[in-house]
Amino acid sequence: MNLPENNKTPPLKTFTNFVTNLSKKLPSCTQSTSDIANSALIAIKTKNKKKLFEICESGLPDDLQILRAFIWKINLDYLSLDITKWDEILTKKRDEYKIYKNLIKAKLEKELETKEYSSKEILEQIIKDVYRTNTQFSFFFQPTDKNKNFNKEEIINIYKKRKNWDFSNVEEIYRYDKFENETHADVLTRILFTYSFIIKDVSYHQGMNEILAPLYYTFSYDKLYLEESEENIEADSFWCFLFLMNGLKNNFNEDQEGLFNKSKILEECLKIIDISIFNELEKKNVKCELFCLRWFIVLFGQDFEMSDILRIWDFIFCFENKNYLLMYICIAVVILRKDVIINGEMNEILQGFQNLRDLLCDDVVFLAVDIRNKWKDKLDPIIKNI
Repeated sequence: MNLPENNKTPPLKTFTNFVTNLSKKLPSCTQSTSDIANSALIAIKTKNKKKLFEICESGLPDDLQILRAFIWKINLDYLSLDITKWDEILTKKRDEYKIYKNLIKAKLEKELETKEYSSKEILEQIIKDVYRTNTQFSFFFQPTDKNKNFNKEEIINIYKKRKNWDFSNVEEIYRYDKFENETHADVLTRILFTYSFIIKDVSYHQGMNEILAPLYYTFSYDKLYLEESEENIEADSFWCFLFLMNGLKNNFNEDQEGLFNKSKILEECLKIIDISIFNELEKKNVKCELFCLRWFIVLFGQDFEMSDILRIWDFIFCFENKNYLLMYICIAVVILRKDVIINGEMNEILQGFQNLRDLLCDDVVFLAVDIRNKWKDKLDPIIKNI
């Protein structure tokens, strides 16, 4: 792998390990993947955010998830574009996460001791939601221990046991970091509860599990972090989730004013791009809020297969305002359902938006890019303020 020369750059442990692990994977990858990896490394080395956006817009390779992991950390403002700061950032934030975990552990132990279970309700909700996260996707029910691997029957048994958790057993609910045969789903539970403890003004709301899951999956997928601990993967996932939620938390306000405002903006955009679609939806009494609110809450995390979600998020994460490119994705999805909107009745239209897995993800992203290129002068003034 060719790297730009810079004799003034000091030894960089994190960046060096990143390049080393990339190099180990590249021989088994396509030439296209190798070209993307080299272009991305040059963009990172030269602090070229615009080039990184172009790479992400075209799609990051699924056979090199470690590349996606680091680019997401940059695009979510967890890692700086300045690679000389990576070691310092990771050390500081991972240590800070350990402190949070210790505080929470002490808090839960005190609640058990005093029998004042103030955290019980939110823990129950998180546990219930986490075990509904991508149930068709076995990764989250595999052990975090790299030396273990559950077969299909073991995964099913663990899922059934934890799905039917006895919530009258308070000590089971309060385990936090004492999981037997800890799975990735258990880590999701711990991260979400930690977030609710630290960010009290937002706390936890249903749907946050769907936002965390692709982040955590990307950072730990296929044991690519050969020299990385599960503890560090968990900490990185927490911080990236927190930074992502900083721009999305108004979607979880109880009055949902922000969500309904986004649905109105989607309607305004459709008026401009294709008035026939807008008119058909109006005629058939199908308001955008009937189908698009979930898209804004979980960034299509419940609507596509995991690989497609990652592709969409490559694109969405390119801008500081994550709602900006998300809106263009929403517009593209509606336009790709035009035939159903024109020819179907209300129930058929809503059903068409309930399941998007028949859509080709690249078609969605490429159409979103095309719409933005052609219409951004008219749409950006509407969208950029969301």
